[in-house]
Amino acid sequence: MQELATLLQAREIDFDPLDRRIMCFPHVINICCQHVIANFTNIELAEAAEEFVAALPPGLSDRQTFEEAVKRDPVALGRNIVRVLRNSGQRRDLFDDIVGNGNEKGWFQAGNPPRPIQLPLVQLLRDVATRWDTIYYMVRHLREMRPVS
Repeated sequence: MQELATLLQAREIDFDPLDRRIMCFPHVINICCQHVIANFTNIELAEAAEEFVAALPPGLSDRQTFEEAVKRDPVALGRNIVRVLRNSGQRRDLFDDIVGNGNEKGWFQAGNPPRPIQLPLVQLLRDVATRWDTIYYMVRHLREMRPVS
């Protein structure tokens, strides 16, 4: 609240951080973030696995522009990957086995020149509209597991 008071006073807006408070401020921030994400996310794509598979280009390149990435709807693609892997206990177990074996055998590499890396054994998490920060954790875990793909 003190930071908010400083920002408002710089614009000559009177605000007392000790006398004022913003009700449900984290909730308001979450709603704003959800609206921003919804504006560049195709929710229908996250609902249909067939569309997810069809959306993947045949020759994926390692480099793309931000605009190209957004056009491919990374949030919806991430939601679909997580949904498909978490729909079945066997898929989850197989994914864990791939990560474990890959760590043991040095399958995953990064850097230039490429060197073997160890991936964390984490569960891919679904984002839940009513739980704050879940989209952040979903994307963070997907980024950590990217060398598996």
